[in-house]
Amino acid sequence: MTKMKLDDERLTLECGSRSAVLLAKEYALLRYLYDNANRVFSRDQLLDRVWAGEYPVDRTVDDHVYRLRRKLKEVGGPAIETVRGVGYSLALPPEAEPFGASLRDPDVQAAMNGVFERYHRLGEGRAMFALAGQQRELGFEVDSFYRSYLRFMQSDLRWFLETEDVPMRERFYWLLLFYIFADTPEPKAAICERALKLDAMREEQQLEMRMLNIADLYAAEGRIEEAKATLAFGRRTAAERGMDGFVIALETAGLYVSLLAGDRTSAAEQSKRIAELLRTEPYLRELASYRMLEGTRLLLESGGAIGEEDLREGLAIFERSGFASHRLLALQRICSALRKRLPDHAVTRRYSAELKENAERFGLSALHAKLAAVIGDHLDGLENSRRDA
Repeated sequence: MTKMKLDDERLTLECGSRSAVLLAKEYALLRYLYDNANRVFSRDQLLDRVWAGEYPVDRTVDDHVYRLRRKLKEVGGPAIETVRGVGYSLALPPEAEPFGASLRDPDVQAAMNGVFERYHRLGEGRAMFALAGQQRELGFEVDSFYRSYLRFMQSDLRWFLETEDVPMRERFYWLLLFYIFADTPEPKAAICERALKLDAMREEQQLEMRMLNIADLYAAEGRIEEAKATLAFGRRTAAERGMDGFVIALETAGLYVSLLAGDRTSAAEQSKRIAELLRTEPYLRELASYRMLEGTRLLLESGGAIGEEDLREGLAIFERSGFASHRLLALQRICSALRKRLPDHAVTRRYSAELKENAERFGLSALHAKLAAVIGDHLDGLENSRRDA
């Protein structure tokens, strides 16, 4: 049987030269069965994991399995087996062992992971997925950070909530980012401040939160001076430590803060700085984020007359890059700015609907209550441990 490949962006499956396009729920069901291959799940378990927060009819799972089986058969894919009285399982044969010599060769591992890191810097998410999908053929292993990061790029919140393969301290930062991305009204900066105080993340993740991520929350909550101070600290730290990969991200965050502050002069100056940086470092992920914020800046300056072309271009670049989670952040940013300055405009409603659709597609809406509970429980546990120490 030819190895099956799944494309989370296009919702397709490929087996050799043949491919099939799936409906969203067909794909979600197949992805879940594939990620948990050779395990048996009852109908209720599948309904809970794939249709969380929805109210499907009794035959929903059976109907989707029937359609998936037909499409898998058409492309020569694996079988979904029925285990009588129990449920369904995607049957995958054991994979062949990777090339042993190269897997044990540190130079091969360093070289391949160096390529992986370079794709990350360039914002070439699709290339990262393609390379990760060839680990066995090329005889290398993606390091532990990128195994989690790939899940984050796909906005696979459920995996971060449920996996037992990665300790909570290793995945807590990603859970906080999903919490930040969620389009919900409650103040969130206090949760991140609490996490920082409790040292809830790995050292480098703590630093990134202090330098960059929390600035978005301060700005969204009207704490503009704290947002500016955060980014000033981030710029100093990046310069002192040679963290070149943060430069454009920090300036882009600065543009977002200026938009929320209503400071047109600062926003225009910030935009020029980012454009200049991108001329020498045209990284896809950063370019997409900038185009969307620049489109928002133009919309706010013109009262909604111009700027949508940049927004559409930014979304198209994100589609090419494969960074689904970063697209969510970009949509969250532009909606926050548009709602503040153009609350009743058609473009605000349009992109708010786009944000909602993306959040629902990746399960952020259905899983938000669980996400907030997991974060709160973990922080409570850390506080209790400190008191007991």
